[in-house]
Amino acid sequence: SCNHRACPQCGGHDQQVWAAKQTARLLPVPYYMLTPTVPQQLRSLFLHAPAAAYDTLFRAASGALQSICAKPKHLGGQAGFMVMLHTWTREMLHHPHVHMIVPAVGLDASGCALVQPRYEGYLVPHALMADEVRDQFAASLLIRHRGLYNQVDPEIWKMKWNVNCQPVGRGKTALRYVAAYVAKSAFNQSRLGGYDADGLIRLWCTRSKDKRRHCLKLKPTEFIRRWLLHVLPRRFVRLRYYGWLSSAAKQAFARVQLLLGAKPAHLELPYLPPMCCAKCEGELVRIQKIHPARGPPLSLGLVHQSNMNRKKNVS
Repeated sequence: SCNHRACPQCGGHDQQVWAAKQTARLLPVPYYMLTPTVPQQLRSLFLHAPAAAYDTLFRAASGALQSICAKPKHLGGQAGFMVMLHTWTREMLHHPHVHMIVPAVGLDASGCALVQPRYEGYLVPHALMADEVRDQFAASLLIRHRGLYNQVDPEIWKMKWNVNCQPVGRGKTALRYVAAYVAKSAFNQSRLGGYDADGLIRLWCTRSKDKRRHCLKLKPTEFIRRWLLHVLPRRFVRLRYYGWLSSAAKQAFARVQLLLGAKPAHLELPYLPPMCCAKCEGELVRIQKIHPARGPPLSLGLVHQSNMNRKKNVS
Protein backbone atom coordinates (compact mmCIF):
# COMPACT_ATOMS: atom_id res chain seq x y z
CA SER A 1 0.00 0.00 0.00
CA CYS A 2 1.45 3.35 -1.07
CA ASN A 3 -1.07 5.26 1.10
CA HIS A 4 -1.11 8.15 -1.37
CA ARG A 5 -4.36 10.10 -1.26
CA ALA A 6 -4.70 9.96 -5.06
CA CYS A 7 -4.25 6.17 -5.20
CA PRO A 8 -7.47 4.32 -6.14
CA GLN A 9 -6.54 1.29 -3.98
CA CYS A 10 -5.52 3.03 -0.75
CA GLY A 11 -7.40 5.06 1.83
CA GLY A 12 -10.25 2.65 2.56
CA HIS A 13 -9.49 2.31 6.26
CA ASP A 14 -8.85 6.04 6.69
CA GLN A 15 -12.23 6.69 5.11
CA GLN A 16 -13.96 4.33 7.55
CA VAL A 17 -12.19 5.89 10.54
CA TRP A 18 -13.22 9.39 9.47
CA ALA A 19 -16.83 8.33 8.94
CA ALA A 20 -16.95 6.68 12.39
CA LYS A 21 -15.56 9.77 14.12
CA GLN A 22 -17.95 12.15 12.36
CA THR A 23 -20.95 9.91 13.01
CA ALA A 24 -20.15 10.03 16.73
CA ARG A 25 -20.20 13.85 16.54
CA LEU A 26 -23.63 14.14 14.89
CA LEU A 27 -26.11 16.37 16.69
CA PRO A 28 -29.87 15.75 17.09
CA VAL A 29 -30.78 18.53 14.63
CA PRO A 30 -31.58 18.67 10.91
CA TYR A 31 -28.61 18.88 8.55
CA TYR A 32 -28.19 20.63 5.23
CA MET A 33 -25.73 20.22 2.39
CA LEU A 34 -24.75 23.26 0.34
CA THR A 35 -22.81 22.78 -2.90
CA PRO A 36 -21.26 25.89 -4.49
CA THR A 37 -20.03 25.15 -8.03
CA VAL A 38 -17.39 27.01 -10.03
CA PRO A 39 -18.61 28.34 -13.41
CA GLN A 40 -17.21 26.62 -16.47
CA GLN A 41 -15.58 29.86 -17.67
CA LEU A 42 -13.44 29.95 -14.51
CA ARG A 43 -12.19 26.35 -14.48
CA SER A 44 -9.07 27.14 -16.52
CA LEU A 45 -7.90 29.28 -13.59
CA PHE A 46 -8.13 26.24 -11.29
CA LEU A 47 -6.01 24.21 -13.72
CA HIS A 48 -3.44 26.99 -14.06
CA ALA A 49 -3.08 27.79 -10.33
CA PRO A 50 -4.84 25.03 -8.35
CA ALA A 51 -3.42 25.83 -4.90
CA ALA A 52 -4.40 29.50 -5.00
CA ALA A 53 -7.75 28.93 -6.71
CA TYR A 54 -8.92 26.08 -4.46
CA ASP A 55 -7.88 27.95 -1.32
CA THR A 56 -9.78 31.02 -2.53
CA LEU A 57 -12.85 28.85 -3.11
CA PHE A 58 -12.67 27.60 0.48
CA ARG A 59 -12.38 31.15 1.79
CA ALA A 60 -15.26 32.39 -0.35
CA ALA A 61 -17.66 29.54 0.47
CA SER A 62 -16.97 29.55 4.21
CA GLY A 63 -17.00 33.34 4.46
CA ALA A 64 -20.26 33.59 2.55
CA LEU A 65 -22.04 31.07 4.77
CA GLN A 66 -20.73 32.65 7.97
CA SER A 67 -21.80 36.10 6.80
CA ILE A 68 -25.33 35.02 5.88
CA CYS A 69 -25.88 32.90 9.00
CA ALA A 70 -24.81 35.82 11.21
CA LYS A 71 -27.77 37.89 9.96
CA PRO A 72 -30.84 37.78 12.28
CA LYS A 73 -33.25 37.19 9.39
CA HIS A 74 -31.58 33.86 8.56
CA LEU A 75 -29.89 32.11 11.50
CA GLY A 76 -28.71 34.96 13.69
CA GLY A 77 -25.64 33.28 15.16
CA GLN A 78 -22.36 31.52 14.56
CA ALA A 79 -22.63 28.40 12.41
CA GLY A 80 -20.46 25.30 12.55
CA PHE A 81 -19.86 23.30 9.40
CA MET A 82 -17.38 21.23 7.38
CA VAL A 83 -16.30 21.81 3.78
CA MET A 84 -15.07 19.09 1.42
CA LEU A 85 -13.43 19.79 -1.95
CA HIS A 86 -14.66 17.68 -4.88
CA THR A 87 -13.13 18.14 -8.35
CA TRP A 88 -14.45 15.37 -10.61
CA THR A 89 -17.54 14.07 -12.35
CA ARG A 90 -18.42 10.42 -12.82
CA GLU A 91 -16.58 10.51 -16.12
CA MET A 92 -13.48 12.00 -14.41
CA LEU A 93 -13.94 15.41 -16.02
CA HIS A 94 -12.83 18.58 -14.24
CA HIS A 95 -15.71 20.01 -12.22
CA PRO A 96 -14.47 21.88 -9.10
CA HIS A 97 -17.01 22.41 -6.33
CA VAL A 98 -17.27 22.05 -2.56
CA HIS A 99 -19.75 20.22 -0.34
CA MET A 100 -20.70 21.99 2.88
CA ILE A 101 -22.41 19.95 5.62
CA VAL A 102 -24.19 22.31 8.02
CA PRO A 103 -26.19 21.43 11.15
CA ALA A 104 -29.23 23.67 11.53
CA VAL A 105 -28.19 25.22 14.82
CA GLY A 106 -25.87 28.00 15.89
CA LEU A 107 -24.49 29.90 18.86
CA ASP A 108 -25.71 33.40 19.60
CA ALA A 109 -23.40 36.36 20.16
CA SER A 110 -22.93 35.51 23.84
CA GLY A 111 -21.97 31.93 23.04
CA CYS A 112 -24.26 30.63 25.79
CA ALA A 113 -27.53 30.10 23.91
CA LEU A 114 -28.61 28.32 20.75
CA VAL A 115 -30.32 29.80 17.70
CA GLN A 116 -32.17 27.83 15.05
CA PRO A 117 -33.54 28.66 11.58
CA ARG A 118 -36.84 30.51 11.54
CA TYR A 119 -38.45 28.13 9.03
CA GLU A 120 -38.50 24.36 8.97
CA GLY A 121 -36.74 22.80 6.01
CA TYR A 122 -35.00 26.06 5.11
CA LEU A 123 -31.53 27.29 6.01
CA VAL A 124 -30.29 30.04 3.66
CA PRO A 125 -31.49 31.35 0.25
CA HIS A 126 -29.44 29.70 -2.48
CA ALA A 127 -29.49 32.80 -4.74
CA LEU A 128 -28.10 35.02 -1.99
CA MET A 129 -25.53 32.38 -1.14
CA ALA A 130 -24.43 32.16 -4.78
CA ASP A 131 -23.98 35.92 -5.08
CA GLU A 132 -22.08 36.06 -1.79
CA VAL A 133 -19.72 33.25 -2.84
CA ARG A 134 -19.04 34.99 -6.16
CA ASP A 135 -18.38 38.39 -4.54
CA GLN A 136 -16.13 36.98 -1.81
CA PHE A 137 -14.22 34.86 -4.34
CA ALA A 138 -13.53 37.96 -6.44
CA ALA A 139 -12.54 40.04 -3.39
CA SER A 140 -10.24 37.38 -1.96
CA LEU A 141 -8.60 36.74 -5.33
CA LEU A 142 -8.03 40.48 -5.82
CA ILE A 143 -6.40 40.90 -2.40
CA ARG A 144 -4.30 37.73 -2.26
CA HIS A 145 -3.60 36.98 -5.94
CA ARG A 146 -3.92 40.15 -7.97
CA GLY A 147 -2.07 38.65 -10.93
CA LEU A 148 -4.60 35.84 -11.21
CA TYR A 149 -7.47 38.28 -10.76
CA ASN A 150 -6.28 40.30 -13.76
CA GLN A 151 -6.38 37.14 -15.91
CA VAL A 152 -10.09 36.56 -15.25
CA ASP A 153 -12.70 37.91 -17.65
CA PRO A 154 -14.61 40.68 -15.81
CA GLU A 155 -17.89 39.29 -17.16
CA ILE A 156 -17.50 36.30 -14.83
CA TRP A 157 -18.11 38.55 -11.83
CA LYS A 158 -21.46 39.52 -13.35
CA MET A 159 -22.63 35.96 -13.99
CA LYS A 160 -25.03 34.00 -11.83
CA TRP A 161 -23.17 31.29 -9.92
CA ASN A 162 -24.82 28.08 -8.82
CA VAL A 163 -25.29 26.90 -5.22
CA ASN A 164 -27.44 23.89 -4.44
CA CYS A 165 -28.95 23.81 -0.94
CA GLN A 166 -30.96 20.81 0.25
CA PRO A 167 -31.89 19.15 3.56
CA VAL A 168 -30.20 15.80 4.26
CA GLY A 169 -32.05 14.54 7.31
CA ARG A 170 -29.99 13.90 10.42
CA GLY A 171 -26.63 14.02 8.66
CA LYS A 172 -25.80 10.34 8.16
CA THR A 173 -26.77 10.46 4.49
CA ALA A 174 -24.53 13.45 3.83
CA LEU A 175 -21.66 11.87 5.75
CA ARG A 176 -21.90 8.71 3.66
CA TYR A 177 -21.87 10.82 0.50
CA VAL A 178 -18.88 12.93 1.53
CA ALA A 179 -16.95 9.99 3.05
CA ALA A 180 -16.49 8.57 -0.44
CA TYR A 181 -14.20 11.52 -1.26
CA VAL A 182 -12.23 11.80 1.99
CA ALA A 183 -9.41 9.40 1.11
CA LYS A 184 -10.20 8.44 -2.48
CA SER A 185 -9.24 9.59 -5.96
CA ALA A 186 -11.40 10.21 -9.02
CA PHE A 187 -12.05 6.49 -9.58
CA ASN A 188 -11.77 3.17 -7.81
CA GLN A 189 -10.61 -0.17 -9.09
CA SER A 190 -14.11 -1.64 -9.23
CA ARG A 191 -15.03 0.80 -12.01
CA LEU A 192 -12.28 -0.45 -14.33
CA GLY A 193 -13.45 -3.02 -16.88
CA GLY A 194 -10.10 -3.87 -18.40
CA TYR A 195 -9.39 -2.91 -22.00
CA ASP A 196 -10.68 -3.94 -25.41
CA ALA A 197 -8.92 -5.22 -28.53
CA ASP A 198 -8.02 -1.66 -29.59
CA GLY A 199 -6.22 -0.99 -26.31
CA LEU A 200 -8.90 1.38 -24.98
CA ILE A 201 -9.50 1.40 -21.22
CA ARG A 202 -13.07 0.61 -20.19
CA LEU A 203 -14.41 2.77 -17.35
CA TRP A 204 -17.88 2.14 -15.94
CA CYS A 205 -19.91 5.26 -15.17
CA THR A 206 -23.44 6.05 -14.00
CA ARG A 207 -25.43 8.67 -15.85
CA SER A 208 -26.84 11.44 -13.69
CA LYS A 209 -30.07 11.69 -15.72
CA ASP A 210 -31.33 8.10 -15.77
CA LYS A 211 -28.98 6.49 -13.17
CA ARG A 212 -28.01 3.83 -15.73
CA ARG A 213 -24.51 2.44 -16.04
CA HIS A 214 -22.59 2.76 -19.27
CA CYS A 215 -19.05 1.92 -20.34
CA LEU A 216 -16.74 4.77 -21.29
CA LYS A 217 -13.79 3.86 -23.53
CA LEU A 218 -10.70 6.04 -23.23
CA LYS A 219 -7.19 5.99 -24.63
CA PRO A 220 -4.57 5.29 -21.92
CA THR A 221 -3.13 8.80 -22.32
CA GLU A 222 -6.59 10.37 -22.01
CA PHE A 223 -7.38 8.24 -18.97
CA ILE A 224 -4.15 9.33 -17.25
CA ARG A 225 -4.78 12.96 -18.23
CA ARG A 226 -8.23 12.92 -16.64
CA TRP A 227 -6.92 11.27 -13.49
CA LEU A 228 -4.08 13.80 -13.09
CA LEU A 229 -6.59 16.66 -13.24
CA HIS A 230 -7.69 15.70 -9.72
CA VAL A 231 -4.29 15.18 -8.04
CA LEU A 232 -4.21 18.07 -5.58
CA PRO A 233 -1.12 20.14 -4.76
CA ARG A 234 1.16 18.69 -2.16
CA ARG A 235 -0.05 19.12 1.45
CA PHE A 236 -3.24 20.80 0.33
CA VAL A 237 -6.03 20.20 2.86
CA ARG A 238 -9.28 19.38 1.08
CA LEU A 239 -11.42 18.84 4.19
CA ARG A 240 -11.77 21.80 6.53
CA TYR A 241 -13.90 22.66 9.56
CA TYR A 242 -15.25 26.08 10.52
CA GLY A 243 -17.05 27.75 13.40
CA TRP A 244 -17.71 25.67 16.49
CA LEU A 245 -16.92 22.49 14.52
CA SER A 246 -13.28 23.46 14.07
CA SER A 247 -10.54 21.77 16.07
CA ALA A 248 -9.84 25.05 17.91
CA ALA A 249 -13.43 25.27 19.21
CA LYS A 250 -13.78 22.09 21.26
CA GLN A 251 -15.30 23.96 24.19
CA ALA A 252 -17.86 25.63 21.95
CA PHE A 253 -18.85 22.28 20.44
CA ALA A 254 -19.20 20.76 23.91
CA ARG A 255 -21.40 23.72 24.87
CA VAL A 256 -23.63 23.08 21.84
CA GLN A 257 -23.94 19.42 22.84
CA LEU A 258 -24.83 20.42 26.40
CA LEU A 259 -27.47 22.93 25.34
CA LEU A 260 -29.03 20.37 23.00
CA GLY A 261 -29.01 17.72 25.70
CA ALA A 262 -26.97 15.41 23.45
CA LYS A 263 -24.71 12.90 25.13
CA PRO A 264 -21.33 12.12 23.52
CA ALA A 265 -21.75 8.97 21.45
CA HIS A 266 -19.57 5.94 22.00
CA LEU A 267 -16.85 5.85 19.35
CA GLU A 268 -16.05 2.47 17.80
CA LEU A 269 -13.26 2.63 15.25
CA PRO A 270 -13.25 0.04 12.46
CA TYR A 271 -10.83 -2.86 12.85
CA LEU A 272 -7.74 -2.81 10.67
CA PRO A 273 -6.52 -6.35 9.94
CA PRO A 274 -2.77 -6.84 10.38
CA MET A 275 -0.42 -7.26 7.45
CA CYS A 276 0.36 -10.91 6.76
CA CYS A 277 3.05 -12.75 4.89
CA ALA A 278 1.99 -13.67 1.36
CA LYS A 279 3.70 -17.07 1.66
CA CYS A 280 2.89 -18.44 5.13
CA GLU A 281 -0.02 -16.03 5.90
CA GLY A 282 1.51 -15.30 9.30
CA GLU A 283 1.14 -11.90 10.93
CA LEU A 284 4.04 -9.53 10.25
CA VAL A 285 5.69 -7.93 13.28
CA ARG A 286 7.49 -4.61 12.94
CA ILE A 287 11.04 -4.84 14.28
CA GLN A 288 12.62 -1.55 13.27
CA LYS A 289 12.63 1.14 10.65
CA ILE A 290 15.47 0.98 8.13
CA HIS A 291 16.64 4.46 7.24
CA PRO A 292 18.09 5.16 3.78
CA ALA A 293 21.86 4.77 3.62
CA ARG A 294 22.49 7.07 0.67
CA GLY A 295 23.16 10.78 0.98
CA PRO A 296 21.11 13.64 -0.43
CA PRO A 297 20.64 13.95 -4.20
CA LEU A 298 23.57 15.31 -6.15
CA SER A 299 21.74 18.52 -7.03
CA LEU A 300 21.09 19.33 -3.36
CA GLY A 301 24.72 18.55 -2.53
CA LEU A 302 25.96 20.96 -5.16
CA VAL A 303 23.62 23.70 -3.90
CA HIS A 304 24.83 23.18 -0.33
CA GLN A 305 28.47 23.25 -1.44
CA SER A 306 27.98 26.44 -3.47
CA ASN A 307 26.31 28.13 -0.48
CA MET A 308 29.23 27.16 1.75
CA ASN A 309 31.74 28.49 -0.75
CA ARG A 310 29.80 31.75 -1.04
CA LYS A 311 29.85 32.23 2.74
CA LYS A 312 33.62 31.60 2.83
CA ASN A 313 34.21 34.18 0.10
CA VAL A 314 32.07 36.75 1.91
CA SER A 315 33.90 36.21 5.19
